[in-house]
Amino acid sequence: MLKQMLQPLSYLAIRHPQKWKVDWLFPVIISLLCTWLSTNEEWHSDIYRASGPVSLLLGFLSCLPGFYIAALAAIATFGRNDIDNVLPEPTPTVKLNTRGENILVKLTRRRFLAMLFAFLTCESIVLVLLSVALMSSGAEIASVGLLSGLVGTLLSLAMTFIYFTLLMQMLTATFWGLYYLGFKLHEPQF
Repeated sequence: MLKQMLQPLSYLAIRHPQKWKVDWLFPVIISLLCTWLSTNEEWHSDIYRASGPVSLLLGFLSCLPGFYIAALAAIATFGRNDIDNVLPEPTPTVKLNTRGENILVKLTRRRFLAMLFAFLTCESIVLVLLSVALMSSGAEIASVGLLSGLVGTLLSLAMTFIYFTLLMQMLTATFWGLYYLGFKLHEPQF
């Protein structure tokens, strides 16, 4: 049962030469920059409070699961036949466990986009819950970072970095999904 609930994370197992940049390289670089900018004591102490950046992002983040679910439904029911053709080279692949066997599957546009938007739905829900959790304990997080010396500061910065990494990963994957929906989906296959 848990394996089925975590299945949207299988998007991260898709293999493609450029995908790691969207999933990890760009998000980590942007997150490092955001985390570095958050080391300003004034900003860092407010990051998790009611009027801080996490609070301001929460309104935006709480709308995203519905958008992603609508996109997932549209992809699942899209009527063009060529959406079920295998993507051109380099074709993204994923290992799927079917009836106890691991099978390497070349992805179609529909399957790739469905996996992407299922992942984005999952990640957006996690970010909403994480934002609420961080905001509820914002004062404690800020005080740990400011008063506990090096360990507290590192813990606070690590938490900030993880939050920004998830956020930037969701944003870069969203823009990649929009690129596929807006342009690649309508590109003729040869």
